[in-house]
Amino acid sequence: MSVSVPAASPTSSTSGAYKPADAKGKAQNVPVPVMPELAKENSKAGLEAFIGYWYAVGNYADETGDVSGLIALSTPECKACTQFQKAAADGSKNGRWIVGGKVSTPRIEVSWNSEDTTHQARVQVIQEAATYYNADGTEGRPADAATNDAFIIVASFDSTWKVVDAGVIR
Repeated sequence: MSVSVPAASPTSSTSGAYKPADAKGKAQNVPVPVMPELAKENSKAGLEAFIGYWYAVGNYADETGDVSGLIALSTPECKACTQFQKAAADGSKNGRWIVGGKVSTPRIEVSWNSEDTTHQARVQVIQEAATYYNADGTEGRPADAATNDAFIIVASFDSTWKVVDAGVIR
């Protein structure tokens, strides 16, 4: 079954309107994703909602450099998760910022067995093109083209969901 999961409902932790990053500067007043109640359930629908939320937290990390949410939602053993965290932190290091690069997950297909505590999902991950800027406003590393990939996400539930592994399906 394929399911389209809406992104987590954002709320702003600061006053003022959200302003996405552009060639002139970093994003401002970035809305903090709020975990949907459904994403707290140990169910197929709960995992689908959690995966959508996990990617929303990743978008937030890319815009702000704050990877604390990704760390909380991933196990330390997840090597891909650690790479995502490092990339998001690096994108904001020394005043750098990223324009674009937002991820959406229009299809999430969960393999569910109620007897298991760990489950796999195939996720369509569409990422916008991204441009990288240095603190002085010059373009940093080469831009990334938009992508449309299939990922496997492995998550386990022990009072909350955690991503234990992730990777592109080749």
